[in-house]
Amino acid sequence: MSTVELIATTLDTAPDSWRDHLQSIRNVTAFLEFSDTHPDESRRQWQLPLMNVFQRVAYADADSGGVSDIGNWCLKQEVTLLHIYPEDIDLLTLIGQNWLHRAQKSLAKIHLSERSSTSSGGSQYVELSASEEDRQTKRSNAEAECRLYMSDYVEARGVLLPAVEYLKHAVDTARTQDKITGELLSTVSRGAHQLQTLIAHA
Repeated sequence: MSTVELIATTLDTAPDSWRDHLQSIRNVTAFLEFSDTHPDESRRQWQLPLMNVFQRVAYADADSGGVSDIGNWCLKQEVTLLHIYPEDIDLLTLIGQNWLHRAQKSLAKIHLSERSSTSSGGSQYVELSASEEDRQTKRSNAEAECRLYMSDYVEARGVLLPAVEYLKHAVDTARTQDKITGELLSTVSRGAHQLQTLIAHA
């Protein structure tokens, strides 16, 4: 069993073991760079599983930001290969997922901030006059506009946009090739929902 297969099998049975594989993966990423210039199916057959497994480890704890050096390595190799395989569904999906994972830290911080704001503002009910309600509405709108330009919101939107773009491209390509799957549709739906929710809340 190869190192990649061993890591994949271990992650399937013990997802929390991802930290145990960091050094082994870094030993590979330290010297391995894909420099393919033409399609080669034999290379592609081991490259895709390797990137998939390494990316699973990199973003096993995506809410905390993941393991950036491994995540960056994966994205770099995936984009390199996409130039050779521009309509490869698996590659497009991997790139979209990479961007989607990158957004999770900012989204988690936004969610925590909104929960804190809601709990602190909704602890007591006070009947407001029409003018007070109007002022509160204006204040809420101003806060929402302010949030729109907060770093977490800006970062999340900027990362979710390419995520959704690549995932939608993967879906379109899969439909063309009659290879659409429920998992792919679920992934692109998740990314689109997160982006729409972010925009709506802003």
